[in-house]
Amino acid sequence: MIPYHFWPPLSEIVAQVKKSSITARAQVVRALDLAKNEILGSNVSPTFISLHAEEALLLADRIDSQIARGEAVGDLAGIPIAVKDNIDWTGLITSAGSPRAYSKKALQTAPVLQKLIDRGAIPIGKTNLNEWAVGLTGESVHYGDVINPYVDGCLSGGSSSGSARAVAMGIVPAALGSDTGGSIRMPAAWCGIVGLRPSSNSFSLDGVVPRSRTLDVVGPLTKTLDDCAYFLGDLFLPNAKQSSIYQGNDPIRIGWDPELLRVLSTDVCAAFKQWMNTLQHSGRVFFVEQQWPNLELATQNALVVLQKEFYDDFLLMCGDVDNFSSYLGNPVLNELRHSKNLNSADLDKALSALRRFAAYFEEAFDAPNKEVDLFAVGLTPCGPVLQKDLPNAAKPLRELSLAMGATGLPILGIPLIAGVYSAESLAGVQLIGRKHHEHQLISVVKRLLQ
Repeated sequence: MIPYHFWPPLSEIVAQVKKSSITARAQVVRALDLAKNEILGSNVSPTFISLHAEEALLLADRIDSQIARGEAVGDLAGIPIAVKDNIDWTGLITSAGSPRAYSKKALQTAPVLQKLIDRGAIPIGKTNLNEWAVGLTGESVHYGDVINPYVDGCLSGGSSSGSARAVAMGIVPAALGSDTGGSIRMPAAWCGIVGLRPSSNSFSLDGVVPRSRTLDVVGPLTKTLDDCAYFLGDLFLPNAKQSSIYQGNDPIRIGWDPELLRVLSTDVCAAFKQWMNTLQHSGRVFFVEQQWPNLELATQNALVVLQKEFYDDFLLMCGDVDNFSSYLGNPVLNELRHSKNLNSADLDKALSALRRFAAYFEEAFDAPNKEVDLFAVGLTPCGPVLQKDLPNAAKPLRELSLAMGATGLPILGIPLIAGVYSAESLAGVQLIGRKHHEHQLISVVKRLLQ
């Protein structure tokens, strides 16, 4: 499909709003009008669970009034955004994609969202997601599946499916998602945009419905790398190192493990190799072969962590799983029933193993004989999955993304080939940087893709 609208860069929107060349209200009205094409019951895609025009227009009018009075406004002033519906917005219902088991009115806005509002961003509504953020497909038994914007018959990827599609379709220029095992990175790549999983423990996750308190993080989905960097600014990640922007024309060294090509399908493997060859052709990019720790084992340990933590939190928030068997979709119900057998010793053992796994990547950045600027690995073994192939198509999707997320490092998820909308190119690549060096990662990748 052709996007409904092509938004200017975020920096340009803000500059125009601050000069009163355009109003914040006009931006919000445009986004709301576009979003109405993809609400629940739409014959296109149920991208939005709910729209909140009154709240959004109130925020927009406040910004316009401040500008008219000559007052300072934030660096995101007038930017309409979409918000995944596992993030609290005061006074509104948060469903976590599970309206029959969990629909709660937020008593306050999640700090991560409130800080964006304080900077002038304007949420227009809540987006669709895999139930309880369980899954990487974009399917929803309750609200309907979020459809891929470019590949017929396929899904958008999940669990931040609605947020990714909303940006890809030009409904909003930026959106907020959450990522545990690939839920920002994967839908970003499958929808042909940019998704950033920030470093773990970057900020409070209060007001975010937990999937795994150890592995969860909230991050942006944007159309471009420039927009991603602008969205972060100096405030989104308080622990980020702002002075570490990539400089000069030094060669870029990328660590990778050739063994992991075996995880990719034949077509995706060929696209990944083409991506590598294209970069190396410039003579300024070098791939450094490494032997990484076992990703399959790391995936198994990460599964133990997220499943045990999810089960414990479900008991606290809802109650005994058996009381909700008729309210939950099969992916969530099956996981909860399986997780019931895990205990605290299993969790401690898995967490210890993941710490050792993560240490390899943190230390590899600084080891004299392994110095690299970033790591690269495929994102999904295949491209966007066909809706008709569920549920079996969902099983192999986490083989690369879950383990890498468990490193706690910042990770960009992007298509393998920008602007080419085939299943192979949208399978995507993960680009992993130093912890709390998100701006450096973005600047290196920008340089890389030039």
